[in-house]
Amino acid sequence: MEERKRRRKRIRVNWPRLILAVVVIAVLLTGIGQTANVIKLSREQNRLKNEIRDLEERKADLEEEFKVLNDKNYIEEQARLQLKMIKPGEVLFVLGEENTGEEGEDSENDGKAKD
Repeated sequence: MEERKRRRKRIRVNWPRLILAVVVIAVLLTGIGQTANVIKLSREQNRLKNEIRDLEERKADLEEEFKVLNDKNYIEEQARLQLKMIKPGEVLFVLGEENTGEEGEDSENDGKAKD
């Protein structure tokens, strides 16, 4: 009979402790999960800040390039070089274009084949 009483006492004493242990473990697991999530979000935030900084630098470079490309002197220079445009009253002299390596080789080969 005394043995049954002891068992009952242990069970009554252990239930509150078991419930308390389960609650403490649940709180700890939740805290660990939240901490991991905060660390992950912090890393993501740092990555995005770096990406924003890089994009702002790229934007500044492109704005500077845009200013250069819209400069009247640059546009005029490119028109003269690429399109062979001239101002009124000027005379354009075309001295000859450089041959590419392939064209020069073909003309040499044609001469050898005829010999």
